[in-house]
Amino acid sequence: MAETGTDRRPDLSALRMSEEDYSPRRARWWFWLLGGAIIAGGVYFAYRLPVPWLLPEVETARVQVLTPTQASTVLTATGYTYARARAAVGAKIIGRVVDLPVDEGDTIAAGDIIAVLDSEDLQASVRLAEASLNEARARLADAEREFARQADLVEDRLTSQALYDTALTQREVALAQVGTAEARLNSAQATLDYTVVRAPIDGVIIERNIEMGEMVAPGGFTSQQSTGSIVRIADPASLEVEADINESYIARLQLGQRASIRVDAVPGFEYSGRLRQIVPTADRQRAVVQVKVSIDNIDERLVPDMSCTVTFLEEGIDETELIQPPKLLVPEQAIQYAGGAAFLFQVDDGRLRRVRVALGEASDGRVEVLEGVQGGETIVSRDVSSLEDGQRVRVVGS
Repeated sequence: MAETGTDRRPDLSALRMSEEDYSPRRARWWFWLLGGAIIAGGVYFAYRLPVPWLLPEVETARVQVLTPTQASTVLTATGYTYARARAAVGAKIIGRVVDLPVDEGDTIAAGDIIAVLDSEDLQASVRLAEASLNEARARLADAEREFARQADLVEDRLTSQALYDTALTQREVALAQVGTAEARLNSAQATLDYTVVRAPIDGVIIERNIEMGEMVAPGGFTSQQSTGSIVRIADPASLEVEADINESYIARLQLGQRASIRVDAVPGFEYSGRLRQIVPTADRQRAVVQVKVSIDNIDERLVPDMSCTVTFLEEGIDETELIQPPKLLVPEQAIQYAGGAAFLFQVDDGRLRRVRVALGEASDGRVEVLEGVQGGETIVSRDVSSLEDGQRVRVVGS
């Protein structure tokens, strides 16, 4: 069929782009879009969640709290509390405990009963000794009468001198027998008294080594274990501190030197004392010398064998100086100066907080802080000139 003029149309198919010609351009567009999103997200998260190894490094220290005691310290040593007045109370005879009225922690006075031992056999011995004494006294009375009669008869020459001498001898023998019987009675009574064990000093029972019904013996050869004692008594009013000092430092100490005592079991409190004794011998193996420190302000919180720290103070320290408030010290390099003011950078969870402070005197690379901190805070210790408030940092030392 022949084409007419009205049906002739231009062929535009050659101008149409195929999907193969279009897809590379579209892929490149999505690639750049995705890359930009990744970069933007990285910047955002780097700001919100900084990568630790990309943060600036800072060295830190703590605001030091320096008490007057620490400032005047000559030497510090560890030791233990002990009672000068103490006793290990044991039995003088072998016996079974029938009464035990004390327990650990009880306060007792000198002469109080600690334990009572079975005494039936000893009571029988006392009764036998009393009977023997009564018998001896009866014989003595008879001998006295016979001697008096013979003395009258010999004076009137009605008896012989031999009978008089015999009566005299019998009287002396009877008198000696009374003395022997009295000694036996005293011995039996003393042994009976040993069945009642009494406290030799005032104090507190700090250890009890027996129970009711157990056997005790001198030297602890029964249930008293190796201590040889029924109980141990200590007088809390006589508590002192024993401490070991390295023999190289003993020359720093003098008798009567003031000391501050901190007991682990009584936190936040300082006891005061003085150096009472330097034991005149050294431990060859440990190279230490033992010292004894009296405690001036003993209270009920102290008991024997508590661990403590003794700080010996410089001579001439006044009591009023020791009660002054502590000083707060920071390194001089930790101070940032700006606009005539001084600042510290406190580190809190990896972020800096700029704190304005008032400063006092500086000495030996440290400066006193009068206001702005309380003590113990973690601060940047150096290279603070370029730091800013709120900045995130990485702590590398303290």
